[in-house]
Amino acid sequence: MSEKQGDTYRERRDRELKTMWTKFIVSLIFAVPLFYISMGHMIGLPIPAIIDPEHHPMSFALVQFLLTLPIIAAGNRFYTVGFSTLFRGSPNMDSLVAIGTSSALIYSIYAMFMIGEGHSEYAMQLYFESAGIIITLVMLGKTLEEVAKGKTSEAIKKLMGLTPKEATVIDEEGREVIIPVTD
Repeated sequence: MSEKQGDTYRERRDRELKTMWTKFIVSLIFAVPLFYISMGHMIGLPIPAIIDPEHHPMSFALVQFLLTLPIIAAGNRFYTVGFSTLFRGSPNMDSLVAIGTSSALIYSIYAMFMIGEGHSEYAMQLYFESAGIIITLVMLGKTLEEVAKGKTSEAIKKLMGLTPKEATVIDEEGREVIIPVTD
C-alpha cells in the first residue's frame, strides 16, 4: 500500500470512527433518561408525576417510545445489515441485535396499544429500555473494537517500517555483499 493510499485509508477510518463515537454519544444521551424512567420507579427513584406509570400509563409509555426512537435511528445499521445478512442466509451478530431489539420494540408498541385500550397493567410490560440499552451497549462495544483495530493496524505499520531495506549476503566468492531486500 502506498503512502497516499495509507493516508486515504487512515482518513476514512478516522471519519468512520468519529461517526461511530457520535452515534454512541447520541444513543447514550437518550438511553440514560430512558433507563431512569423505565426502571427508576422500581427502586423508589422519583419520576415526574405526569409520567407516573400508575396514574399516567400512556404518558409513561409514550415518553419511553420517544426516547427510544433516536437510539434506533443511531443504531439503524444493526437493522440494515442484520436483516439483510439474515435474509441472505448468513446471519451475524447484527442479525441477533436486530431480531432481539425488534421483538422488544414490537411487543412494547403492542403494549402501548393495549394501554390505549384501557389495560393499564401493560405499563409494566414495556421493553423499550431493553432495546435502547442493548443497542447503546453494542454500539459502545463496536466502537471500542474499531479503536483497538486502529491501534493494532498502526502498530503493525510501525513494525513493517522497521524491516531492513538492505541485506548482507555472501556471494559465491565468499565476499559480503550488500543488496536491496527486494532482490
